[in-house]
Amino acid sequence: MRALARDLVSGLDADERAALSRLAAAPQGLAVDALEPAMLERLSRRLGNCLKLDPAGPTFGFTTADLAAPFAAALRDAAPPRSNAAAGGATLTAIRALLSAGDEAGALALFRRAGGVFFMHFHGLDACLEAVRAFPQEMREGESALVFALAMHALKSGNVSRARFLIAQRYGAEANDLGLILARPGRFPLDLRLFRFLMAMYEDTAITDAMRTQLFDALGEVPIDDHLQRGSFYNAMLEVFVRRREFDAAGALAQRARHHYGRADAHLLGFYIDLYQAILALMRGVLPEAEVHCRAAAAALRQVPFDTASDARLLGLVQAVLRYERGEVEALVRFLNEEFDKFAYGELWPTVAELAINYGAQALARHVAIPAARLFLDKWRIQEWRSNRFRLIITLREVTILQSGNRWQEAADLLVAVQARINRTWVESAADSLLRLVDPQEIALAMAWLRHLIWEVPSRPMLREQLAELLRNDHLTERQRITALIWSAHVARLQRDVTAARGALVKALEASGRLGTVMPLVEESGLLERLLADKRLGPFALASGEARTIVRRLKATDAPVSERARRAGLTRQEMKVLTLAVEGGTNKYIARSLGLSEVTVKFHLSNVYRKIGCRRRAEAIATARALGWVA
Repeated sequence: MRALARDLVSGLDADERAALSRLAAAPQGLAVDALEPAMLERLSRRLGNCLKLDPAGPTFGFTTADLAAPFAAALRDAAPPRSNAAAGGATLTAIRALLSAGDEAGALALFRRAGGVFFMHFHGLDACLEAVRAFPQEMREGESALVFALAMHALKSGNVSRARFLIAQRYGAEANDLGLILARPGRFPLDLRLFRFLMAMYEDTAITDAMRTQLFDALGEVPIDDHLQRGSFYNAMLEVFVRRREFDAAGALAQRARHHYGRADAHLLGFYIDLYQAILALMRGVLPEAEVHCRAAAAALRQVPFDTASDARLLGLVQAVLRYERGEVEALVRFLNEEFDKFAYGELWPTVAELAINYGAQALARHVAIPAARLFLDKWRIQEWRSNRFRLIITLREVTILQSGNRWQEAADLLVAVQARINRTWVESAADSLLRLVDPQEIALAMAWLRHLIWEVPSRPMLREQLAELLRNDHLTERQRITALIWSAHVARLQRDVTAARGALVKALEASGRLGTVMPLVEESGLLERLLADKRLGPFALASGEARTIVRRLKATDAPVSERARRAGLTRQEMKVLTLAVEGGTNKYIARSLGLSEVTVKFHLSNVYRKIGCRRRAEAIATARALGWVA
């Protein structure tokens, strides 16, 4: 009978299953007015031999009370439909009905089949919270599926601390030590170990080689057909390999995660992988590949049956970055001005944050003002999950901004404050040691110091040898390789080796053209302008069509100074107020001149300070003059 019930249930839609769940929980039948007339008719038509209307009650229920049990079991076995937004509401209704009938086990089983820890990825953030809150508090705090779903809800809401609290409340404070629970698999259940690994992606936790081995051992315990768990394992492991800059391995893991999410019909989770692959391609500097994955991510997001604004913003960031790489600056600056606060304090994993930091700071420094870029970076420093690695990423981005703006002493002060073995003394004496660097952060630190030494003592003979060793390092990204080639061309030119300078410059431009990326050229635009202006180098380098194309795109990112204020997000009225302030006008004078109240003038000035990253009037005036916004 149970098999027959399962076949009958499989033909029902979500609303019909929810109504049948209520009937299964009441073997003696429900009052006729407990169900809508249309639903009575539908169930009678579909299950006429199993259900009946008793006019004496009047009640509606199973023809015999013993049919309730096999139908209840069939409903628990059947996965709820996930093809549309209404499915989430129907599942929630069914869970509530089972709980109202006292069938807590059935409700929990239904919750697990509807996604469990990933419930929100099928039904939405709000539906997940409502579903979990429908359960008694004792179950919410004790059942792992509910605890993990609440913790996932906290992570997606940008609240890592809340997720850690929920895990500690259920499993004890030591459960938030990933290394400890991985080392004791007999003590901590598999679902906890896997979820804590997934959480580590949001926490920016360092994963050692030993932990990685233990994690793959844990994966062996996961059934082959548990596509959600396996996909999410590969998703989290993907972040580990990205941090190590092992991009080929990361790409393979992304493909595995995408396969499992596809088998699970998990469109939103698949969207994350497509987006991750686009970011991966951007980090490697392969623009055409990034555009392909970005289009795939957009297509996956369109299949998600509920609105998810935070994920649309993630996609918006990557799309704005791609436009920036094509020389369209305005989209990224506008995104940073209008969407940053909503974006940065929602769900965010470190690789996405790194992308936003690198591109956002560069765009603001180049097209708005260095103070605006530094203020932007300061906002990232308050992220609750910040790690030493993440702090270093922010510091190195600030160093690059300052170096590009010819504020070398400030940049050097920041580098000196970094506590690491890769310091100025190490870099000054390094030669083949640069070839052996593996850690991505150490490579980035070494390059920051090399940039400083190239500015300070470009005639130093050892520099050419150091750059040659660095370029032989297989762990450099393509972006870093382009940067090092530009440095090599600059140093060779100063040391009067025109042949070497030409070769390095052509390689840098052709590599950028081949990859479709302008970002490394933007960062070294000062050196590049001097190289291209040299009559012995420029015409030779630009003989290549690929080089000419990428230089044209680079020039397209140079907005005329008259446009920069607009791209900073300043309105016409704000620009008028700033102009009068630069001319020495007091708030009272400005108000009288523009027909405004002094309160309105103060409001406009505060908006100006915020948009261009200044804290006071004098700094805003100096910035406006320096950028040529006003005479």
